[in-house]
Amino acid sequence: MAVTKERATTSGEAWDAVVVGGGHNALVTAAYLAKGGLRTLVLERRERVGGAVDTVELRPGVRVPALAHTVGRLRPSVHRDLDLKRHGLSLMAPDVRLFAPSPDGSAVVFWDDVAKTAEGLRARSAADAAAYPGFDRLVRSLGRFLDELGRSAPPDVKAPGIGDALTGLKLGRTFRGLGKHDSRTILRVLPMAVADLVAEAFETDAVRAALAWRGVRYCSVGPWSAGTAAILLMDSAGNDGGAAGETVYARGGPGALSAALLSAARAAGVEVRTDDEVTAIRSKDGRATGVVLASGEEIAARAVVSGVDPKRTLIRLVDPVALGPSLGWRAGNIRTPGVVAKVNLALKKLPAFPAAGEDGDRLLRGRIVVAPGIDAMERAFDASKYGRFSETPILEATIPSLV
Repeated sequence: MAVTKERATTSGEAWDAVVVGGGHNALVTAAYLAKGGLRTLVLERRERVGGAVDTVELRPGVRVPALAHTVGRLRPSVHRDLDLKRHGLSLMAPDVRLFAPSPDGSAVVFWDDVAKTAEGLRARSAADAAAYPGFDRLVRSLGRFLDELGRSAPPDVKAPGIGDALTGLKLGRTFRGLGKHDSRTILRVLPMAVADLVAEAFETDAVRAALAWRGVRYCSVGPWSAGTAAILLMDSAGNDGGAAGETVYARGGPGALSAALLSAARAAGVEVRTDDEVTAIRSKDGRATGVVLASGEEIAARAVVSGVDPKRTLIRLVDPVALGPSLGWRAGNIRTPGVVAKVNLALKKLPAFPAAGEDGDRLLRGRIVVAPGIDAMERAFDASKYGRFSETPILEATIPSLV
């Protein structure tokens, strides 16, 4: 998805907004800014946009996702607001969400149909089958509230205005909408470990682990870490995944999502420049005034939005004098250890899972998670704390070509 390099005008006129980075979040932000009437420029260090949501060709005919393998976290509102279907995005969601094989040859299967999932759990545990619909309803209810919370602008604590008051009233109404039971529950479960959350509802370790995985996936935490229940619930915010989670593919691979976002951004008036690395963010009197490129070129802007991670933005791009010693020290202490490795395999045929039986073509279309139990997940995480690879890592795989 190479982008023709374009240069800003030489008039010296400042951009309304400069967006650092051309990843999917940055492209979404740029498109919204441009739709709001702001002259917006995106600057991407690589020769192509997309960031983690990209599809690359290993060799002729073999195209694989660079990192992300499903696009279930794409908010439906973004899809609608940017009219991504018109820009070529086609999403596919298999009816099976998760297939979790166990060492004993059995498997836990979560479908998009709650009743079907519960019926499948019955052979393993009648209690778990009875508990699943209620747990799914709870995850959806709390996820909707966290979605509303996340979409609300924080109030100006120094000078709150009428808009802040209205936001507070709206959030209060949403909180009351949870009902007496769920409003108490969300205050109780947010600080919890996800292992405790799933243990309250289910008795089978394999079921607990399959559900708890989303509370630690991509994070440097184990299932017994405090706050991981909130990670699971936030993963359910803004989508229709429920307890099983979303499993959504973009036709053509994740790169198709980036292509659609790029098209939507340009249609809104965004200018995109690739092979332009931002090395510094300029500021004056506590406000961003523009950016400096590796080439030495300076670009003025009324606002700068960073699509780069917070630690790198604050430590490497912002002037340390403007940042101040306190915030600089805090940013430097943000821990960003990598605990995930991704491997792309080009296979001659479908891998055989005994638990899938003859229905493998269908059961393997969603996420495949090998997580034998909660404690096995914790032990796998323990190795990363000491800079080691786990001898028995938790595995998540997808086979997009089946879809």
